[in-house]
Amino acid sequence: MKKILIDLYKIKELYSGLGQFSVNFANELASRLPKDFLVNFFIPKKNELSFLNNKVKTTNASFLKRYFPSLNETYNIWHSLHQFPSFLPNKNSIWILTIHDLNFLIEKNEGKKAKYLKLLQKNIDRADCITTISNFSKKEIENNMDLGLKKIIVIYNGVSSGKDIKKIKPSFLNGEKYFFTIGVFNKKKNFEVLLPLMKYFDDHLLVIAGNNDTFYGEEIKKKIKKLNLEDRIILPGKINNSNKQWLLANCEALLFPSLAEGFGLPVIEAMYEGKPVFLSKHTSLPEIGGSLAFYFDSFNEKHMTDLIRSKLEDVYASGEKFEAKSKEYAKQFNWKNCVNKYLDLYNKLENKKIQT
Repeated sequence: MKKILIDLYKIKELYSGLGQFSVNFANELASRLPKDFLVNFFIPKKNELSFLNNKVKTTNASFLKRYFPSLNETYNIWHSLHQFPSFLPNKNSIWILTIHDLNFLIEKNEGKKAKYLKLLQKNIDRADCITTISNFSKKEIENNMDLGLKKIIVIYNGVSSGKDIKKIKPSFLNGEKYFFTIGVFNKKKNFEVLLPLMKYFDDHLLVIAGNNDTFYGEEIKKKIKKLNLEDRIILPGKINNSNKQWLLANCEALLFPSLAEGFGLPVIEAMYEGKPVFLSKHTSLPEIGGSLAFYFDSFNEKHMTDLIRSKLEDVYASGEKFEAKSKEYAKQFNWKNCVNKYLDLYNKLENKKIQT
C-alpha cells in the first residue's frame, strides 16, 4: 500500500479560497482512490469533514506534530496543499509542495516580502517536488525563487460545477437585478473600482460577498457612504455555499477586477452557471478566463460602464449560445482532471520516475 498524507490544515478557514480548494480536493480524492493507496488527511481538531471511505484516515494537528516534524510518521508521499504549511514531513517522506501564488509581492511591505520570500525559499529547498495552479504562477515562481534543478509542474485547480449544491436565495434580495463579486476583503481585490459604477446602473444592485471586517472592508464601507450608495451596494459578509451558488446562478454578471490571483476560482464558478464574467487583465485572470471573458482595459468608470453595457447586450442577443459556450469552457477545470493528475504524480514520484 502506498501511504499518502494530504495536509488539509487550511480547512480551518473553510470558506477561504485555500479552504475550498482543500475540501474539494479531499472529497474528490476520497471518492476515487486506487486500490493500492491508503490516504491520511491531516486536519485541525475542529473541522466539518467526514468520509465514509475506509481507505481514508484522519490525523489531528497537534503541538508536537507542528514543532517536531521528526516525530511525524513516515509516508510515501506528504502533500502540502499550500506554500506556507504549518506542519512539515519528516525527512524520510517525499514532499510535494503546492504553491498557489506569490501575491505577497503585491500585498506586503518590503520587510514582509523579504520574510515571505525567505520562508518560501526554505520550503522550496526542502521540497522534493513543486506544483502550482497556473502558468502565470509558474513564471512568477521561476522569476523570483531559486529552484536549482527542480522543475515546476502546472496542474490547474479543479472547480466545483455547483450542480450538487442546493441553491438557496439569500434573504437580503427581493427580486432585483444585481451584479455579483466575492472574495476576502483586501486591497488586491480592487473592489473600490466597482462602487462608482452603480451610479450608472440604477436598475441593478451590487453584491460584494466576503469577510468585510478588515481594514480594507472599512475603507469600502466609507466609500459606499460617501457615494450615497448604501441602498444599492450590499455587503452580506461571509456567505454559505448554498447562498453563493444561488447568487452565481442568478446574477447578471460576475465583476472581478482583482489585481492579484494565482487562479481565480469565482471566474470558473460563474462560467459553470453560464454567466458573463468581467475581469481585470492582471496576473492569471486572462489565462483562466480565456477568450470568453470580458476584460477591463482600465479602471476608468466610464470605460468599465460602457464595456459592461455593450457586452451584456451581446450576451443577451446571443440567446442561449453564450451560456452554452461558457458552461462547456468551464468543464475543463474539473476536480476529476485535477485529482487524476495528482494521483499520476504520486505514482511517478513514489516510483522515482520523475526528476525532483
